[in-house]
Amino acid sequence: MLASDQEDNRCDGEQRRSPATQGLPLGQNVSATSPRKRWITKPFVRLLATNMAFGFSVSCFYLLPKHLTVSYAATPGMVGAVTGVFGLVCVLLVPWLGRAVNRIGLARTIFASQLLMAASSLGFVLTSGVGLPMLILRALQGIATAGIMTAGVAMVCELAPSDRLGQAMGLAGAASLMMNALAPAIAEPIGARFGFTWVFALSSLAAAVGALAASGLPSTARRLDPSPSLSVPRRARPILAALAVTGAGFYVAISFLAPLALGRNVEAVRGFFIAYTISALTIRLGGGNLTDRLGLRRTAVFGMLAYGTFIVGIAGVGRLTLVPLGIGFGLAHGVLFPALMALLFEGAEPGERAKLAAFSNGVMNLGMFSVLGFGQLANHAGLPVVFVATGAMVAFAAWLFAPAPEAEDSRLVPFQSETE
Repeated sequence: MLASDQEDNRCDGEQRRSPATQGLPLGQNVSATSPRKRWITKPFVRLLATNMAFGFSVSCFYLLPKHLTVSYAATPGMVGAVTGVFGLVCVLLVPWLGRAVNRIGLARTIFASQLLMAASSLGFVLTSGVGLPMLILRALQGIATAGIMTAGVAMVCELAPSDRLGQAMGLAGAASLMMNALAPAIAEPIGARFGFTWVFALSSLAAAVGALAASGLPSTARRLDPSPSLSVPRRARPILAALAVTGAGFYVAISFLAPLALGRNVEAVRGFFIAYTISALTIRLGGGNLTDRLGLRRTAVFGMLAYGTFIVGIAGVGRLTLVPLGIGFGLAHGVLFPALMALLFEGAEPGERAKLAAFSNGVMNLGMFSVLGFGQLANHAGLPVVFVATGAMVAFAAWLFAPAPEAEDSRLVPFQSETE
């Protein structure tokens, strides 16, 4: 392995070396003041591969609401319950997840989470309707997702230099994001022709491949965060609040798009996912200069306004608007989430990264849990009302939760200790 259990975590502006790159020659490491040096190393590429595999596995279940609606005539409330239990488990894990990941180790957590995802996805082959077994399997998938998201984000911080953290977050997210298009494009025709049993098996196979890739990730020094498990740095609170609200917007769109489209005689929704993914990837991979010019805080504010606007627009989805809405939703998504995540980890101490990653995953899944309530609202008021209400909430949150205007411009700087 390239890792060392002894690590210099000082970021003094000269050079920051992660545990996963200490064994590499100096020419392959990164410097806070020398961005031209190569920093995308073999361990980082392997992490991207694990993200892609897990992203494919999870994205297969974006079609679960359609399967429940078509196969079992599930109501929006039932769809919300199956989606919401996933988020509930992730939220309940937050108080313990950060410290558990630090104790177990980042690589081991990612490997175990991939195996759990593979097993729980395969379990769906045996389900025959909405009931307790399906809810338990979704809960297990929630545990797996919480583990890999927490450890994966923390490992990005280990492998990437501080001045490239925003770009690294974008690449790591893009690796799984591209699967949002590929998985539905492959799984939807398979499910339509052979049945969703094969979609669940395909999801399980992808997670198993991810576990194989994760088995070669570098180990990292185990750290303990000395602060209380539920303490959150003051600077992180508005960012976590913004992540919770935008997470609710994302999961409402993903969960209720297919039922709304089916009600309007739009049988295939993969066009939305393909358009969303391509546009999000385009802005993530090519929009770094835009973020640099605006600053992370302004990028997040504009991203939330645009995100909310396109979620409202989904209320009018139809055959002709499916792809344009996917493009706009993807552009806003590709700008917003890397900016919020980079803001969250800017200046974070190494020992608190796993805890912040756990909190970020928890609050976004709190947004997923909110789908349970939105499903009940849809039963009474209709799905268009849900999209309008959620989109308005996301747009309004741009002003409620963005960092204060008098704060310093949020450009990436070397990690430094934060005192409150």
